[in-house]
Amino acid sequence: MIKKTIAFKLTSGFVVIVLIAMLTIGLFFIQMFRQYTFNSKEQVLLERARSISELISENQQSSGQMQRYGGLMKALGTLAEAKVWLTDDKGNPAVISGMGMGRGMGLGNTFSSEPLPAEAQKVITNVLSGQESISRNFSSVYNEATLTVGVPIRESDQKVIGAVLLHAPVTGITETLDKATNMLAISLLAALMLATGLGIFYSLLFTRPLKAMNRTAIEMTRGNYATRTGIKSEDELGQLGSSLDQLASKLGFTIDQLFQEKGKISDIIASISEGIVAFDLELVPLSVNGALSEIMNQPQLYSNEALKKDFEDLGIYGLLEGIIKDKKSLQIFKDWKGKKLKFTLSPIIDNQNEVTGSVALVQDISESERLEQLRRDFVANVSHEFRTPLTVIKGSLEALMDGTIDQAQDVERYHQRMLSETKSLERLVGDLLELSRLQSGKISIHKEEIHLPSLLSDVIKSLQTLADKKEIEIVYQGLSDAPALIADYDRLRQLFVIFLDNAVKYSPSSTVITVEATLIKGNTFEVKIQDQGYGIPGEELPYVWDRFYKSDKSRQSKGTGLGLAIAKHLVQLHKGQVSLTSELGKGTAVMVHLPWILGN
Repeated sequence: MIKKTIAFKLTSGFVVIVLIAMLTIGLFFIQMFRQYTFNSKEQVLLERARSISELISENQQSSGQMQRYGGLMKALGTLAEAKVWLTDDKGNPAVISGMGMGRGMGLGNTFSSEPLPAEAQKVITNVLSGQESISRNFSSVYNEATLTVGVPIRESDQKVIGAVLLHAPVTGITETLDKATNMLAISLLAALMLATGLGIFYSLLFTRPLKAMNRTAIEMTRGNYATRTGIKSEDELGQLGSSLDQLASKLGFTIDQLFQEKGKISDIIASISEGIVAFDLELVPLSVNGALSEIMNQPQLYSNEALKKDFEDLGIYGLLEGIIKDKKSLQIFKDWKGKKLKFTLSPIIDNQNEVTGSVALVQDISESERLEQLRRDFVANVSHEFRTPLTVIKGSLEALMDGTIDQAQDVERYHQRMLSETKSLERLVGDLLELSRLQSGKISIHKEEIHLPSLLSDVIKSLQTLADKKEIEIVYQGLSDAPALIADYDRLRQLFVIFLDNAVKYSPSSTVITVEATLIKGNTFEVKIQDQGYGIPGEELPYVWDRFYKSDKSRQSKGTGLGLAIAKHLVQLHKGQVSLTSELGKGTAVMVHLPWILGN
């Protein structure tokens, strides 16, 4: 494991570099010293060999014999610090330093001597050809490197008549080289120890900030972006550490921002009223918001299995595969458990234009469909309500203009009919304007102290005449005295007139209508109007407050169908609440709750 560390690699590299450098320099200087020593020795031996050659050549011309050089050769060997050989022109030794006298060279006899060294044979061959020759070798006799130098002996006509050979050890070179080698080894050992120590020191100095940066990077992978390297140096490692600290800071800030944005998006998705489902490429749900369960009539949050089952029943999965393949959005409408649902299916496409998943937006458009139908019904109802009296008026006018009606009593009857229809139109327009003002909030109320029992008694008296025509009795029960109510008298009177008028209108003859007023919880008036009329079907109760609602589908009633809508807005104008219950054949009950304030 340690071999893989930077410290080991740096130390090893440092030691190898020092080792190679020391070996190269040491071997280079040893070789230079050896070469210098050999060259110096060669020059000395050559000079001495040349001198001996010249001496022999001069004397050979006068005497022609070599015997008299026997005594001189011993001295020459001593002076030359080498063994001296003299050979004839055949390469045979004639005189050797340190040997006794023999016969002269000129007599052609061989002088008795010891055998020439093997390295001298090549030298003699070169010298006898007229060239000076040098040979280097190692002698086992001297246990040293040796030099053999040869110089030709020439006559006056430059003819080679022999050779002078000097053979000598290069004294002390082996010992010196051994000492140099030992010194180099010692130096190498010391340098290696120093290099190892320095390598370890500098590698640790170098790797310490790297380890700190590594620890910082590991902490960052664990989500700790507050960690720092702590490196203060100004070199490249310090700059790298500073950059890593800045990266950690920026990443921490960016991750915080991403989490905040993710939280915002999650909150937005969770709070919107539409259902949202995100799928991966395998159509596995990744995210589902809570609104989807409510839209799909699911009592609890969707599980993946339940969602898959419902979407398969609706045929959504096949459509999702199609939009992923085509990279195009799709809108479809589905009926689900009494609801009208709108599905918007879209592919999720990244920056490389590759589909990474899909998303389904589910909207419950049942209410919007109902409102759209209500709008269409409103237009149809208004058209119908206007068309009927206008048709009557138009027909009456045409009859009068054509002269078809000429009797005074008939003309008056037609005038009465047109006046009645005109009043009906006026009443319809007035109700529409009143409802419009109430819905827009532009209407204001005139607040005053009102004694509610007196107001109800006034309304009952006003409608009793209409009730008497059907032998209907209106009975008031409850409070005779009550705290003052701060409200708009005319608006409250209009409110109760609408309810009582409907009660009389839709009750059979000889029945009883009960008006009951009570004070509940000490701060709320409750007024209940109960009739014994025909009743309203339960499925129609949610729509009784809509504009132009009429329980008489044949539209034969003279009402505009706007009364209850106006009444509901009048209650809301006084910060109250209204509710209605009904049973077919038993009657209808309207309960109005109004908050009260004590008068000063």
